This record gives sequence, C-alpha cells and structure tokens, in this order.
Amino acid sequence: MDSRRTSNDQRYFESYDNFQVHELMLRDRPRVTAYHDAIMNNKHLFENKIVLDVGSGTGILSMFAAKAGAKLVYAVDACPTICGLAKELIQNNGLQDHIQVINKRVEDIEKFDHNIDIIISEWMGFYLFHESMLESVIYARDHFLHSSLQNDDNTPEPSESIVIFPSHAYLYCAPFVDQHIRIELNTMWDDYFGLNMSPILPHIKNSDLSECVVETIEPSQLVHDSQLIQSIDLRTIRIDDLRSMRSMCEFEIDNTCIISGFCFWFDCYFSSNNNSSILRSTRLTTSPHTSPTHWKQTLVFLPEDIYPLKGDIVPVNIKLKQSSENRRHYNLTISIKKIKEGANNNNIDDNENEEESSTTTESNKKKRRRRRSSTISSDKRTVSENQQMDTASDTTSSESDNDGNESDEHPIPCSCDRNRCILIKTIIEKYDAENIVE
Repeated sequence: MDSRRTSNDQRYFESYDNFQVHELMLRDRPRVTAYHDAIMNNKHLFENKIVLDVGSGTGILSMFAAKAGAKLVYAVDACPTICGLAKELIQNNGLQDHIQVINKRVEDIEKFDHNIDIIISEWMGFYLFHESMLESVIYARDHFLHSSLQNDDNTPEPSESIVIFPSHAYLYCAPFVDQHIRIELNTMWDDYFGLNMSPILPHIKNSDLSECVVETIEPSQLVHDSQLIQSIDLRTIRIDDLRSMRSMCEFEIDNTCIISGFCFWFDCYFSSNNNSSILRSTRLTTSPHTSPTHWKQTLVFLPEDIYPLKGDIVPVNIKLKQSSENRRHYNLTISIKKIKEGANNNNIDDNENEEESSTTTESNKKKRRRRRSSTISSDKRTVSENQQMDTASDTTSSESDNDGNESDEHPIPCSCDRNRCILIKTIIEKYDAENIVE
C-alpha cells in the first residue's frame, strides 16, 4: 500500500513539474485575481507575519504575500524544476530576502525556523476535491500554524485567530441538459462522410461518458438552480472528513425539461480572521454564470437522459469516495431514485383539477423558496445555514435507477395516449429537431 501511494504521489508531482501546467494556471485571470485581491486587501493581516505557501509552484502567491508586507514566506513545493523557476522569478522581482523556497513535500518538513502565522494555498482540483491536495493544507495547519489549537482527540478548535486563504469552500450541483457531447458521440461516427465508423468508439477515451467530463457549459444548459452539497471551513476540517461524503438533493422542476446529467462547480472565499461575513470577502467562483476558469465545470452524465415534467421532483443521491487505488482520485456516484410526479401531470386536461393544481403549485413554490434559502447561492450570493453531509471527494461514475423514472414502466419515448407520455415524446422530438449535428 505504501509503495503504491508513493508511486501515485510521484506521478502527481511529476505532472506538476511541467511549466505548461503552471502557464495554464497563470493565464487563469479569475483565479490569480482572486488571490491577489484577497491578499492585497488584507495587508493588515500579512504585515510582518510569517507565511507558509503550500504547493507554491511558480511562487506567485508567495510574491503577493511578500508585497503585502509579510516578514518571511516559506514557499514549499515538491517539484524541483518549478522550484528552480520560482527562485529565478523571486530574484527577478527583488523579493529573495522575504521568500525562502523549499523543495520538499510539506509532510516531509519537521519544523520551520519560525512559527507560521498564515497559510496560503491554491489546493483546489476539479469538483473541488480531485488531487487531494487539501490533505497537505490540513497537515500544515495542524503541525505548523502557530494559532492552531488542538484538543485531545486531535480535532482543531475553531479560532478567530486562524488565518488560512482561502478560508471556506462550497461545492454545488445542478442538473443540466447536454446539447452537443452525447449527440455528437451518438451520431458523428455512424455517418462520417458517408462511412460507418462506429467501431472507433471503443478506442475513444470515455466514449460511453461513464467518467466525468471537464468542460465549460452555458448557463442556459442548467435546468434548475444549484444546490449546495458540501461546505468546508479550512480552520476545522479534518483529513478523515475527506474519505467519503454523501448528499441527498431534491430538484423540483419548474418547467418540463430534459436532464442529461449533473454539473458540479465550487466557490472559495477568503475571509479574514474576524469572519464577520464570509460573503463580503473576496470570492473565487467556477460557476457557469461567470468568467470561465481552468477548472471549468465537472459534468457527470446519466446513462440515459431523463424527462421530468413541470412539478416533478427529482431526488438525487450523490456519493464521493476517495479511491482505494489512488487517494488523489475520487469515485463520484449519482443515483436517481423514483421521480415524484407532480400532482398536475396525471390529469393535465382535467378542468376539475385546475384549482387543486394551482394550490399545489403555489405550495410547491413556497417549499422551493424555503429550501433554496438554506444554501449559500454561488450566483445570487444569498446566505445561510449550510446543508450538512458526511465528507468529501471525486469522479468516475454515474448511476440512474431507471426503473423509477416513469411510473407503470412506460418506455421512453412511448406512443400511448397517456398525457405524460405524449408530453415526453413531444419534448424529445423538439429537442432532436433543434440539436441535429450536421
């Protein structure tokens, strides 16, 4: 087990010892701007402080901290080539007296010459947890952060004096409709310049969409508001909390739609030590509603599209579990239980039910408002209590309990005269007509 972990870690660090990876991150303006603004807007926190930059890369965050007035920054990174480049960049900017580059894993450092006052790190991976670098930040906090308090069971106590940037992270999920990816895979190779090239499919990586797709999508592809499925306070999160997590979401459908899968993204906040309001602090977001980042969004496709109607409730179980083969990877599983049909879908043409449907719809709106107000929205930035769940991790598979998508086991599409089946057939025909791949 130890040799396998060492091998996985070695491959991970080797992948980051390549400047092209760091160029991609340096070109990510929303990412770099968020860190720059968070540090420069909090110079009073950094003035004459000792800062630890975990996974420092080219040293960009270390240089921000030094320019903000830090007395000394320890820039720790396990990649030798990139550490060499960082030293050159630091020297070129005249900051060598304030930044010390250390080419080691932070877990391999016994102690620093000074107590650490602040930790900064850009640890986030796809769907927040991919790569498990957060474990290194937690290790650094528990072993080196001067103000970190611990009790007998090694659980850090919340402390207003703990400064970790970013301080909080939130993972969101929303259903989406795919307008291109699945259609292209299903049609492109069947008729490719008049030839059937479908035997190519098994040779194309993830051609069955059983693994996550990292891609930027348009806000118009989201068919429901997002829901918060995980929240992290960097001052208190434990490594054990990152092994696995489960969450249950219910998406009440406002308008009849197609759901191809579920989209994940995250927000990070840089809250200062008074923590008076997280939402007034600097925010880094990877939402589809804002400028794209190198993280894009993480898409988990269902085996087949589903077709909920207005008023239906789609219950979704989400599980993220750290891979036993490689702790830097996660298995992300989505299960859809039986869709709860809306009260107004079974008797759509029945005038006697108009009043009941209207009442039900109004009641549902109130329930929906209550449910949405219990999250921190990544787009509207409205607060509050965080949904609780087990804990944390990443991406390889999706499941759908197809036996529950339609009551009475009607096929999709179905040619019977049931109102629900007629509606779903109309949706499919309309969608196919609008999304033909030439």
